[in-house]
Amino acid sequence: MGIIGKGRQGLQVDAIGDWRVLAQVQAWGLSLSEAQQHTLRSYLEQLYAANQQFNLTRVPPEEAVGRHLVDSLILLWVDTPPPEARVLDIGTGGGLPGIPLKIARPDLHLTLLDSHGKTVTFLKATCEQLGLADAAVVQARAEEWAHAPEAREQFDRAIARAVAKMAILAELMLPYVKVGGVALALKSTAERDEIEQARPAITTLGGELELCERTVNLEKGEITRLIVKMHKIQPTDARYPRRWSQILRQPLGVAR
Repeated sequence: MGIIGKGRQGLQVDAIGDWRVLAQVQAWGLSLSEAQQHTLRSYLEQLYAANQQFNLTRVPPEEAVGRHLVDSLILLWVDTPPPEARVLDIGTGGGLPGIPLKIARPDLHLTLLDSHGKTVTFLKATCEQLGLADAAVVQARAEEWAHAPEAREQFDRAIARAVAKMAILAELMLPYVKVGGVALALKSTAERDEIEQARPAITTLGGELELCERTVNLEKGEITRLIVKMHKIQPTDARYPRRWSQILRQPLGVAR
């Protein structure tokens, strides 16, 4: 069952996904009201309407419910943020996975971080139109904003998907997480070795690695996802994150 609609710009949006795949989240203990499901639909309509103007996603709209919504909500299957937790979505792009999590857990205080102006404009308008209270949008580079007092080790959760290699991603994420918090990254099963190779980097940054594996149903069939949980057990050294050129040139824990 798909839907056809018009996004906020009045552009025709192709049929968006098979909404039956969203029903599986009930088995994870996640209950979505009709109002929440309607908001998720509205979000995807706005995402794909804006996608006709500039690149926010390469996922075909007919696969969007599974590959965007279900894939994002997996994070609530493996982790339960405390009530009113501060959550940072790093390199959020079109708002994934942060916006679906905020819709499913309205109590979360969400911050969406991205460095691109057009993306930030879209995110601000979308959060306003969806009525997402306590959702902030910040335009900054992740490796730079992590050194700002208002951001460093201020979040209960940091989340990301499709951003960077694991050792690099750990350096971008863990400095934002307070001790006792968790950073969560969505990865594919093909990246298992990459994740294991990042273990020394995660330790250096004050984290402890836990790897979760979950299988879900998407529009085109079953897929297994790896979710990297980095538990923050001690403060991150003030040196990190380094400048972007340094991070790329020599990722932490990776031999030359």
